[in-house]
Amino acid sequence: MKKKYLLSAFLFFAVFANLSSQNNKTKYYFDKSGKSCEEGVSNYFRQETDTTGYFRSYFSINGKVCFQGAITVAATDDENKNIYKGTCTWYYKNGNIKQVRSFNDKGEETGISKNYYESGKLWKELEYKNGKPVSNSFSEYNEDGSKNKIFEEEFNNNLNEWDLYLSDKSSARISGGAFEIISTSKEGTSRYINYPMQSDEYTIEAVLNIKNTKENDRVGIIYGFKDWQNYNYVAITKKNIYIGSMYEGVKSTDVDAMFCSAINPLENNTIKILCNGEKNYYSVNGEIQYTSNDNRLFGNNFGFVLGGNTKLTVEKFIIKEINLSNSGSNNSSSTDKDIRGTGSGIIFSSSGYIITNHHVIENSTKFIVEVGESSNKKNFKAELITQDKENDLAILKIKDDQFVNLPSIKYSFKENGQLDVGGTVFTIGFPHALTGMGKDAKFTDGKVSAKTGYDGAVNSFQSSIPVQPGNSGGPVFNDAGQLVGVINASIKNTDNVSYAIKLNYIKNLIELLQDKVDLPSDNSMINSSLEEKIKVLTNYVVLIKVK
Repeated sequence: MKKKYLLSAFLFFAVFANLSSQNNKTKYYFDKSGKSCEEGVSNYFRQETDTTGYFRSYFSINGKVCFQGAITVAATDDENKNIYKGTCTWYYKNGNIKQVRSFNDKGEETGISKNYYESGKLWKELEYKNGKPVSNSFSEYNEDGSKNKIFEEEFNNNLNEWDLYLSDKSSARISGGAFEIISTSKEGTSRYINYPMQSDEYTIEAVLNIKNTKENDRVGIIYGFKDWQNYNYVAITKKNIYIGSMYEGVKSTDVDAMFCSAINPLENNTIKILCNGEKNYYSVNGEIQYTSNDNRLFGNNFGFVLGGNTKLTVEKFIIKEINLSNSGSNNSSSTDKDIRGTGSGIIFSSSGYIITNHHVIENSTKFIVEVGESSNKKNFKAELITQDKENDLAILKIKDDQFVNLPSIKYSFKENGQLDVGGTVFTIGFPHALTGMGKDAKFTDGKVSAKTGYDGAVNSFQSSIPVQPGNSGGPVFNDAGQLVGVINASIKNTDNVSYAIKLNYIKNLIELLQDKVDLPSDNSMINSSLEEKIKVLTNYVVLIKVK
């Protein structure tokens, strides 16, 4: 018994000694910028947790962890001098992750670094290798989940292969974090890189130093450049601004030598072009100088142009593609450009498969599907997966970085697909969505009029549901809220006569998919009210926009 008490006492003192050792470890206090400071004014303190170089830092105010990871060189005067190792994590005061970064044994950042908003949602991702960015482009996300792509050139490398050749008429070099371009002829010169633009909304920004240009020498941005017959430009002198384009060799001048008081002739000037999909805004040092209708990007080259014998120094160049997948935005005007037609469809799998009519997607390769109601509409890119022209059916699939698989589908396909004449049926769709009736889903109902379609077609049935252009591809449900067909036709100048492709033909096409797709089979709302059924089903009905 005495040995047992002695052992317990030994264990108690060992644990107590270990805790005391932890509490007695040196704490280093830092301000918000990471500089050493006194405890009373500190933002956080750092403490080594063991002898392997693993550290934790804690906020001075609430005691929550603000950093954890291995530090091979832990500076006591300035955290910015630390050398990290392995995966390290930084936190916000509310406990959410702020950054996750990985370092090799030399302390060089390697792999994909992730930054988060204070809400916990992903902000941006940057890829590094041995302490250097793999590219000058990275993904950035808004808190609603929509994606931006940022190209940021700070001229500390030449990953993008700017032309740095020297000739008898021009030269260019990257030096000291700047891009210097010199023209030694009256014809001028240019330098540009290829950047495939994917979004209708974007900003182009450059920081230009014109200290060494002459009074009337023009320098600026050339963008959407295809060749010298097709391009856009914004240029400045020490006093004036020029804006215009060249299309098939015909010059169009929007602004010609307009005085610009915002130009600083002796220092840096930030030139910015902002396109929201409908309008272009041109600013100098934050002051808008001109607004125009959205102009066309003829090609994928972006860079700088010099007129005459002069020198330009560029200190930063940024291209930002906004709302890349047009997701999370209520304003879908940019996705509605160049629309050739619209139709309806219904999602039948969590992974984003959609059934619609063949005639909705015929002769096109670009599709946008609009999902959701009113204030929560989202636009996603979709691709054609398979089609059945004879039975006027097609299957699309949402293929978009911003699309997240849906929860389990909350409706069902009718098991046997049989219909009774006189049975109640209804559709939800988007008639005349872009030509007056709006993009909210519309409900119409009727009765099964015949078990065959137009001219006795056995692949369809007739109903008295009133439909209009845009309803094509829309789902038809029975009174239990089960899918029984897809609207595909009506007879002009005839009231309440419409046709729908039968469910069995839809199932046959789904069976041809390479992916195994389980048909919707949730019957939980069969006994719900019609209003409740419509509310659930509208979540799966989509507006298809064909470009």
